[in-house]
Amino acid sequence: MAARKLLAAATLLIALTLPRFAYAGEILVDFFAAPGTGFDDSTPATPVGGNPGLTVGQQRIFVFLQAAALWTEVLKPERDIFVAAQFTALPAGVLGSAGARFIWSNFPGAELPNTWYFDSLADHLTRDDLSPPTYDIQANFSTNAPFYLGFDNNEPAGTSDLLVTVLHELGHGLNFANAVNESNGAIPAPEGATEPYGDIYSQYTMDVTTNKIWNAMTPAERAASAINVRKVSWSGLNVKRNQYKVLDRGEPVVKLRSPAGTSSLMVGAASFGPPLTASGVTGEIVAALDAADVAGPSTTDACGPILNDVSGRIALVDRGTCAFTVKVVNAQAAGAIGVLVADNVVALPPAGLGGADPAVVIPAGRIGLPDGSAIRARLAAGEPLRATLQLDQSVFAGTDRVKRQVMLAALNPVSPGSSISHFESVAFPNQLMEPAINGDLVSSVQPPEDLTLPLLTDLGWFTDRDGVLDGVDLCLRSNTSPTVVLNSCDSLVPNTIHPSGCSISDALNICGGLPGRAYQVCVALGTAALRFGGQITASQQSAINRCAR
Repeated sequence: MAARKLLAAATLLIALTLPRFAYAGEILVDFFAAPGTGFDDSTPATPVGGNPGLTVGQQRIFVFLQAAALWTEVLKPERDIFVAAQFTALPAGVLGSAGARFIWSNFPGAELPNTWYFDSLADHLTRDDLSPPTYDIQANFSTNAPFYLGFDNNEPAGTSDLLVTVLHELGHGLNFANAVNESNGAIPAPEGATEPYGDIYSQYTMDVTTNKIWNAMTPAERAASAINVRKVSWSGLNVKRNQYKVLDRGEPVVKLRSPAGTSSLMVGAASFGPPLTASGVTGEIVAALDAADVAGPSTTDACGPILNDVSGRIALVDRGTCAFTVKVVNAQAAGAIGVLVADNVVALPPAGLGGADPAVVIPAGRIGLPDGSAIRARLAAGEPLRATLQLDQSVFAGTDRVKRQVMLAALNPVSPGSSISHFESVAFPNQLMEPAINGDLVSSVQPPEDLTLPLLTDLGWFTDRDGVLDGVDLCLRSNTSPTVVLNSCDSLVPNTIHPSGCSISDALNICGGLPGRAYQVCVALGTAALRFGGQITASQQSAINRCAR
């Protein structure tokens, strides 16, 4: 028997429009607002960026309908997904929030037993509405955020793209999130059960230090993993196979060199000044000193002119009091070739340095408080330290250094609502499902721009419903050639058709367009999944992989 758990309660205001009718296979939004507010805001508005609305409320409604249509087009849900949306007061800096009303387990069509699924995905898999009297997703958006309401991703400076924000929040409601309390690692247990169930998102959440998935951990292990920064990754096959199509090479790092050896430190790159390069800038690290005065109360904040010799060196300064650009300009004026800003609170991974100043011509980045304190201690002890501030191109931006999988946002300290249920912010190009909405995002949820759809595919949105998570779940096309042919190489392996109607070639077509080695790795992963699923033998796997090479 299916088990249900209530995740959140919602207080809804007066319904504006779109009563809950059943249109098969759509994402349907009901709009709620107090008179004259939110979706009922009658303030006149000029059509902008393809949005034809003539009032602020109308334009907001059109944005939500556009987002729902985009998600419907790519997911093709088996059942209607009902969303309750409203504008309301949210904490400062929060643009929106959304999540499932209920989670379900052991329903007909679930691919994994004793595993929680969000309402929307559970309805899709079981091809039924498991909670007909209620909404599947509750979505709230800030009344205080300056949103851009066009469809063209051309938001002016100082505004946030509402369409991208709605796509992001609906993504969470579609199961791009777990059912875990990251602060203590707890997962809900169904009524009457002696042990809690895992959830489908946590089934693919892997700690690359312990090599454990979250569903196999104790609550204490999950809580520890949640703050294991840049050591928690997504293990699903579809994201792995698409990451090379989407992500660029290169991750900002500080390579620290001393007589004791070499280490690599996390760094948040600056939004101003020259971008980091593969060769980077190398120099001796020196702690910059300035006067403690009205410009800045600390002698290490670089808010005033630098007093010691930093010429030709990388200046270490502390965060605080003045803008990052001011610190870097002061160090640059004293001859520094680069700047490291050490954080003044524990916040890992280190965020980038915000701001803009065309006068900055040297690279800069932020390092975490623990790394900054350690460097200062070593310098005070007389240890010579050299550093290279660079873009490390040995990895794809956003993948870990152990499994080479796309990282999830393990944050220290834990940030409820952000930790784990997002991609890591170091990913580049920026991804829709990062903790922050970036200005360079476009309205896409799939490759080659984005990895959100591959992750939802891993969860089961395109399952073949055979109870086994395998390569056939990738299949969205129909290739009926008699044998598997890759790049004009005939493997002589019969292109067998799975009962779902998908052939071997279908499952491997997703690798098309990848360059060289990435293509070979993609095919190898796909054939491994097909062999695991029993669709090909070991010798057939080898024959296909030879063709890929």
